[in-house]
Amino acid sequence: MLADSTPTPASSRREAARIFLRIENAAYQTHRLHRGYYARIAKEHGLTNQEIADEYGVTEAAVRSLIKRSVK
Repeated sequence: MLADSTPTPASSRREAARIFLRIENAAYQTHRLHRGYYARIAKEHGLTNQEIADEYGVTEAAVRSLIKRSVK
């Protein structure tokens, strides 16, 4: 069965975009809360702060802060 090609009203597209952003923000917030924990695990497995920073796309100082704030 082919998808319906009927144009979607702009208001429906806008609402769909808002729902998408809410879902993605919730996923981001969950991941953000766990970043320090995952960084600590990576550190315990031998990665340097710089290697973790490169993977996360942040600075080494940010990784040090993440690890410091994370709970063991």
